[in-house]
Amino acid sequence: MQPEIIAYHHPATGTVTYLIIDPATFLCAIVDPVLDFDPETEAVETGFVDKIIADIRARDLGPTWVLETGVHTGHLSAAGHVKYETGASICIGARVVESLKRLVPALGEDGVDLEGWDFDKLAKHGESLPMGGLKITALALESRLPGAVAYRVANAIFTGDVLLSPAEGSGRCDVPGADAGKTFDDVRKILSLPPQTRVMPGVCAAPPCEATIAEHKASNIQLNDTVDRLNFIAMRTTADALLPESTVAGAALRVAVRAGRLPPDLGAGGRFAPVDLAKL
Repeated sequence: MQPEIIAYHHPATGTVTYLIIDPATFLCAIVDPVLDFDPETEAVETGFVDKIIADIRARDLGPTWVLETGVHTGHLSAAGHVKYETGASICIGARVVESLKRLVPALGEDGVDLEGWDFDKLAKHGESLPMGGLKITALALESRLPGAVAYRVANAIFTGDVLLSPAEGSGRCDVPGADAGKTFDDVRKILSLPPQTRVMPGVCAAPPCEATIAEHKASNIQLNDTVDRLNFIAMRTTADALLPESTVAGAALRVAVRAGRLPPDLGAGGRFAPVDLAKL
């Protein structure tokens, strides 16, 4: 059985949130929900994700999972908001505990459980999550902060910011936890899946974002079959050097370690205190 998949593009961050629907039971999962965030004013809104929740309610779907592909640095996770509004359980990779023990003290965050109990499910590599007639399988990724996973559902795989569209290559590798060589290794594992597997990236400058494994192997600008590991590392390093510094990574990490909940507002800009990313 193949799921119905709906992509919601978030223009401000270039991220994509996916709604996965089991057509037999009308149960659903939400992949990488996003909060609206203004880095200058630190204002946080839920308008984008609320539209997805409204679609879920309009179709009388049953939210089962919020699937986080990792400890995000490119957007503020709305997982906590989705859980509060729908009752869905939040899942992330089991190795997130390593990230929590590294990041929480460095960020100076209080009230975060270092064993990962703020999340509902810590999925091990190869572990399957039931959802009606569908099976969601978590595949651990090594090229991001520990806890990063891709999710395979029938003939689709949700790759977060590791493998993007063929026109964009891979996600940036100059943010905390990212590694260009390991990104190449992760992508090669993904590209070993059947040729018609649908790749659903979590970051995309502009739709269409989806492509097949065969299309990536033939035409991905950084990761096609003619590119070796050393060439990719050189290309990715050069590309990252031209990118502006992330304006949301520090705030994104503060939310990510809290399983998508906002840190307390301490006033005078205390909710998103500056973070020295080089020390993480």
